[in-house]
Amino acid sequence: MFYAIMGLLIFEPYSSSKHSGVLSYFNKHFIKKGTFPEELGRAVNKAFELRQRGDYREYIELSYDQILPFVKHAQTFLKTTRELLEKKYF
Repeated sequence: MFYAIMGLLIFEPYSSSKHSGVLSYFNKHFIKKGTFPEELGRAVNKAFELRQRGDYREYIELSYDQILPFVKHAQTFLKTTRELLEKKYF
C-alpha cells in the first residue's frame, strides 16, 4: 500500500524522505478530503505501525493472523488507487 501511495504522489507537489511524512500527506490530502475511504486510511496506518514494530523492535514476530486482515485491505487499496490514477491521470 505504501508504494501505491508513492505512485500517487508522483502527481502531487510533494516529496518526503520519510515514511511518516508520506503517510501524513496521504492522510491529509486523500483520506480527509474523501478521495479514499477512512477505513483504508486506518488500514494503511495500522499496517505501517505493524511494519515498524516488525522491523525495528526486538523480539517481535508478526503472526499470520495479525497480517491476514490487511491482505483484503491491500487488494481494495490497490484497486482504488488504480481506478483513481486511470480516471485522473491516464
